[in-house]
Amino acid sequence: MPRPSAGERSLDLRQLQYFCALARTKSFTRAAEELSVAQPSLSDQIKRLEHNLGGSLFDRLARGVELTPAGEALLPRARALLEDAAALPQILETLRDGIAGDLRVGAIPTILPYLIAPSLRKFVDNYPDVNLLLREATTPELIEQVQDGVLDIAILSLPVDQPGLVRSELFRELLYLAVPEDHPLATVTRLDLAEIGDQRLLILKEGHCLRDETFSLCKRAKAKFTSQFEADQFASIFSLIGSGFGLSIVPEMARPHAQGCRLIPLKQRAWRRIGFVRLERHFVSKPMEAFIRFLRDLAVQRRARDISKSAG
Repeated sequence: MPRPSAGERSLDLRQLQYFCALARTKSFTRAAEELSVAQPSLSDQIKRLEHNLGGSLFDRLARGVELTPAGEALLPRARALLEDAAALPQILETLRDGIAGDLRVGAIPTILPYLIAPSLRKFVDNYPDVNLLLREATTPELIEQVQDGVLDIAILSLPVDQPGLVRSELFRELLYLAVPEDHPLATVTRLDLAEIGDQRLLILKEGHCLRDETFSLCKRAKAKFTSQFEADQFASIFSLIGSGFGLSIVPEMARPHAQGCRLIPLKQRAWRRIGFVRLERHFVSKPMEAFIRFLRDLAVQRRARDISKSAG
């Protein structure tokens, strides 16, 4: 590929956004769908970026694309540039009075409908000038989108080991065994997972952190299940449990949605850490500060309820 002259070299933020999306998805088709652009347009912009930088950024393979060494070197710098560009409107907004502007928030499927959604009206009413954009995805997807500047903050299950992120724990949540209401175990007040046998385990598909937490808990307890069934969403798991199709490990915050199920406390050390992540060098806008306060208030309220239950 001919190397452009210094005068020909230029950086297009849109091209960098396309580059980061393609690096994340490793597919022109998936990247184009995520960006809501035509695939030929995406391909053309990537070629223009490669020409402007004077080198190939991707190896085109039969099943997708992989970053070249040049692409690997560019990726963290491209993410940083996109982050800085995204922060400019927020910086200007901070200089003005009031709390206003865009805020892009992501959450995993086992948190958004049970923790965030029920209390979100209060945040929206208190900050009507904040344009809140929500996205639900698995933990790996959310982390990549925070790193790429697609999201400002993500609420998920900790720990998260990726570098360059600020991590903050909000609270710890108990996990329970969910069984049908008419199941022989439904009358047990506290259960050792090792005592379970000849049962079907219902789990979320790969990529969901609760799946990994479930496997880790079962491994520590030496619990054995006869088979496994994977579901796309937690609502399906609750419906299947209610119909007697199997058992599952579920978080306490999902209790109000567990119709037809009985949630049994476990003798094992069974809980997950709920928190949020954001970029370490990300400018903290007023909308983000307000949303973090909102999350911490939710955590305080939850701890107060836990103390009240313990006292009762």
